[in-house]
Amino acid sequence: MNALACYPAHSLRFLGTAGARFATMHQMRASGGLWFSYGGFRGVVDPGPGCLVHLCSAVPELNPTALDGVLLSHRHIDHCTDMNVLVEAMMEGGFVQRGTVALPEDALRGEEPVLLQYLARKVENLHTWRDGTRLSLGDRAEVEAVGLLHHGVQCYGMVFRGEGLPPWGIISDTRPFAALAERFSCCDILVLNVTLQRELPGLDHFAIPDVERLLQEMAPRVLLLTHLGRGILSRDPETLASSLGSGRTDVVAARDGLVVDLQAGTLHPGGSFAPAWGSHTERFLKETTVSISPEPSSKEVLPS
Repeated sequence: MNALACYPAHSLRFLGTAGARFATMHQMRASGGLWFSYGGFRGVVDPGPGCLVHLCSAVPELNPTALDGVLLSHRHIDHCTDMNVLVEAMMEGGFVQRGTVALPEDALRGEEPVLLQYLARKVENLHTWRDGTRLSLGDRAEVEAVGLLHHGVQCYGMVFRGEGLPPWGIISDTRPFAALAERFSCCDILVLNVTLQRELPGLDHFAIPDVERLLQEMAPRVLLLTHLGRGILSRDPETLASSLGSGRTDVVAARDGLVVDLQAGTLHPGGSFAPAWGSHTERFLKETTVSISPEPSSKEVLPS
């Protein structure tokens, strides 16, 4: 995997690969979700804890005010904590009505909604997922919602398509079910949330043995494991992933900052999470400091 100076036209960047409460609360890995650029549309899927921080400190840089959309699979806290601040950034502080937000119905109007109403009123395109419905992402791409099975909430996976574009998808938190492989069979590159090392009854999460069974039914070119729980992270996720690979599919345990070129199917470390001079954060800081710094009063005593 080679480092890169800029992002491919159709690409993913992992803003975190930790999954579930314990790996997240102890930040065994970052937990910021996934940035994507696809068919000219820039979005974030599941902006969990630290998403904004990792966007603003990404190298190469990522600008949250350049977002076109925020897509939420479900309303659990490790997936949505940074949602509102990203939506506000997308609307340039709430002053410009623009952008797309897509989320489950219970995340918008349920007993515990996760999108603040003042933002919901300002978003240009507010969409609630339904199984099988498709949402346009700009002029070239679309995303199809795939209903998943996850405890206590409405939850959706996503299949991304576009004419002349490489199809890819995300299977968010779910227990396995019969039609899952078929619904994502078109995906050349597939991101899969795998939280458990071993199956635990009553927990609607994928475990390593579930991945093995899924790969008997489908064969994406690359399968990227993310949302990794503490059991997987405390061992060796890379070795676990490589043991699942076959002649048909490369299985990779994603790492924080990993960049995926969707067109070429290649992986890149993606640089660091540390702001460099010239990034939008540094430029904004410099511009703001210059524009608001007051002239010292003649009565002020300045240190020598």
